[in-house]
Amino acid sequence: MIDMSYLVADGDFYTSWDTVDPGVRYHAGPMPSDWTKRDGGVWMHWAPAGFLLVETGWKVHVSASFANAQPVLTVVSAVCAESKIQFKHLAGERTFLLMHAKHGTRVQSGKFCAIYPQTQEAALAIMRRLETELAGISGPYVLTDRRFGTSKCVSYRYGAFRERTRIDGDGYQVHTMLGLDGQEVDDERKPNFQLPQGVTDPFRQETIAAKANGPLALHDYRFEKVLQHSNAGGAYRFRSAQDEPVFIKEAKSHNGYTEDGVDAKTRLDAECLTLRTVHGREPGLCPKPIELFEHWEHRYLVTEWVPGNSLYHWMISNNPALNIEPTAIAFADYHRRSLAILDQLDAQLRRLHEIGFVFVDLSPNNVFVDDDERVRLIDFEAAQPTRAIKAIIGTPGYLHPDAWTKAKHDPEELDRYGLSALALLLLSPVHEAAERNPQVLDHLNADLTEFAPVPPRLWRWATRYRKPAEQAVLPTPQSVRDDTMGSLRWLADKTADELAAMARPDHPTGVYPTNPLGYQTDTRALAAGTAGVLCALHRAGRTCDPAIVRRLRDEALAAAETSAPGLLFGSAGIACVLAKLGELDVAETILLIAARHRLNRTAAGLGGGAAGTALGLLIHHHRTGEQRWLELADQLLARLPEDPDELTAQLSRTTPSGLVHGRPGVALAQYYLYRRTGDSRLFARGLRLLRDEFIYAEPRTAHGLRFRPSQSDPRVLPYLYAGSAGYAAVLSRYLAHRPDAEFGGRVPFEAAEALNRCLHTCSGRFPALPGLFPGLAGLAAMLAGAGNRLGRPDLIVAAHASARGLFRYAVPRKIGVAWLGEPGLRLSADLWSGSAGILLALCQLTDPTPFPLDILDEEDPAARRATHETGKEDCYGRSSTAAS
Repeated sequence: MIDMSYLVADGDFYTSWDTVDPGVRYHAGPMPSDWTKRDGGVWMHWAPAGFLLVETGWKVHVSASFANAQPVLTVVSAVCAESKIQFKHLAGERTFLLMHAKHGTRVQSGKFCAIYPQTQEAALAIMRRLETELAGISGPYVLTDRRFGTSKCVSYRYGAFRERTRIDGDGYQVHTMLGLDGQEVDDERKPNFQLPQGVTDPFRQETIAAKANGPLALHDYRFEKVLQHSNAGGAYRFRSAQDEPVFIKEAKSHNGYTEDGVDAKTRLDAECLTLRTVHGREPGLCPKPIELFEHWEHRYLVTEWVPGNSLYHWMISNNPALNIEPTAIAFADYHRRSLAILDQLDAQLRRLHEIGFVFVDLSPNNVFVDDDERVRLIDFEAAQPTRAIKAIIGTPGYLHPDAWTKAKHDPEELDRYGLSALALLLLSPVHEAAERNPQVLDHLNADLTEFAPVPPRLWRWATRYRKPAEQAVLPTPQSVRDDTMGSLRWLADKTADELAAMARPDHPTGVYPTNPLGYQTDTRALAAGTAGVLCALHRAGRTCDPAIVRRLRDEALAAAETSAPGLLFGSAGIACVLAKLGELDVAETILLIAARHRLNRTAAGLGGGAAGTALGLLIHHHRTGEQRWLELADQLLARLPEDPDELTAQLSRTTPSGLVHGRPGVALAQYYLYRRTGDSRLFARGLRLLRDEFIYAEPRTAHGLRFRPSQSDPRVLPYLYAGSAGYAAVLSRYLAHRPDAEFGGRVPFEAAEALNRCLHTCSGRFPALPGLFPGLAGLAAMLAGAGNRLGRPDLIVAAHASARGLFRYAVPRKIGVAWLGEPGLRLSADLWSGSAGILLALCQLTDPTPFPLDILDEEDPAARRATHETGKEDCYGRSSTAAS
């Protein structure tokens, strides 16, 4: 699920939500003159003079509704001042609404005030006092906590008082605290009450706890499945007393607020009344409402169970553009079915308008399609009477950009716009790019027409509200086809221009705008930080700002001990970039720290663990020729467990397959160490790792092969970070060096066939995102690299055909061209999914200079062989004599 919190603070870039203006400020009331006040953005902190926090203890939280927040704060601040206990509170009304919004973070929701008593006795005393002072006052239930006594707004949990973090093997920041024995342990912040080992709850009252948990049956409805969780409440499938499936929607008390201060319960009541009215006038136009009831402190709406799947799921399952070899017949059939679905929706919306309602939030997840391709509208939360629209709730890309104006003058236009956006979805989900640059639609049409023409009625429907670009900044689709290489070079230059202009040298959280991954890992590292951007700019022949290089050098050196050690999320990758940019001494210091990092013993992956550290050492050995770097790499990889189960335990907990976190990344490090040492055991072990990766493999067509991110994840991916492209990037190196290499053992495909199947899969041309690791740029770059490595011009031709599709995502700006980083809703400079990664891919496609890792292949004649016969031009427009 997309973390919406990174979208609220800035319309162009991903930004942490705690940077927003707090709005109307809350006031703690008169505080003692010797207390200190510190503005922490989201939070306002108060502490008595000389107060020093203990490391861990019993945190007390006080929740509040939006309506009673200020009076609650007045009480809390007075009690804390009298008790001389440090506390903090949300700074303003806007931050309150964001923290308690439907898509806010569930582990933070409800925490209006946080109090830090120094002892268990002090915690008990202040909770008893607040239980009395706030008796009868309700607030949202804090999922991480347990409520105290009879209070409906005072709760507690055991955790860290002082901010502590560690880095895990995936490169992510993990909150920690000191355990009872003084050792650092994880401070797990999950949406349920937890206690660290050895800690017992001295405040618990069993009867209250039992009531709070509630039964698994509601009003004779028997629980079956959780469909979705949110701050507003859950969505569930239950079964009735007659054993019929029903849908139950939960609204939590004092939570799930919208910007106008309306909470989830109020909206659920309104939705129930809307459903009753619509169903009464047009049965079948909406889910049949069955019952609205209260249980504990929450409200529940029961409706009929609507069979089928979301329109988004239908599109993913049926759109030929997502197949490897779509046919004109398949497209014609899909277009016919898409128009039939849109016609059904259009008719239903017209009926809804005739009875005086507009749906408003017409999005892919609010439309269900059953097995017979009959369509139903679901989730009428945003639906309102046409002449009384009081709130606008919508989905990015599907909500009219001037929604309030339309709501006042032509409310039905909101639904017509949403229907047009759904038509575009059925062709390709390029909504965000199209809003920023309508010219991308010309490229979408041209790319689709290569396989089959889009019916004019469907195209008109999809583009009805997309105004033509005022001026054509991008090359036309025809010019891209007439001169693909020249167009890609133009795109690389414009991307580099804009990337350089994105720099914010003094920004506190990172020099370049990043994606959510950067905020969760390291804004200095290769994957989503400064090092990745500098790597791409240097690769493109641009001069890197010395001040930015110095900042990266100084910050990376200062943080080396606490950073992950690996290549993409850690210090080894940063060191390689610094060495490339002339900071050799500091780079070697950081590499030595990375080589001895404790994570190398427990994390094996390329991203943040031993394989990535070893690759960084091997790259530096290639640069310097010094034997010590080779020996350190050898030592790291020698420590990795041979036993497959033990190795699995050292891979990612969430995505144990793929290049970045799984066995292919380890196999890549084994391969390069073999190339430096000649130890054939390393080559054999790498092939075994690639063979073992088949536990995640799934053939998708007669000739394709994709991989699941994990055993429990149903998705099958073609991408570089986890999927066919990452697998092929490694296996192609093994087979370029030894074409006769075989996996051995019981596997569905031998090495050469597995590689061909992966390469075939990577020729798909319509991923949702353009980026390097999770999108089209990575597929194209991998095909080009494998084509050069294996001496296969057909792969390079396929790579260029795929790369033309990048124009579907390009966003021109004042300086150059920018790109939407993962998940595709804001611009980003990062290497993982944003501008830097696409620039790196474009360099791979337009310049034969070795790709960053390919420098280690230079001794391999197969990696540098000319792609055409002597005397003919190669794919870069040079004679093969020059190429060799």
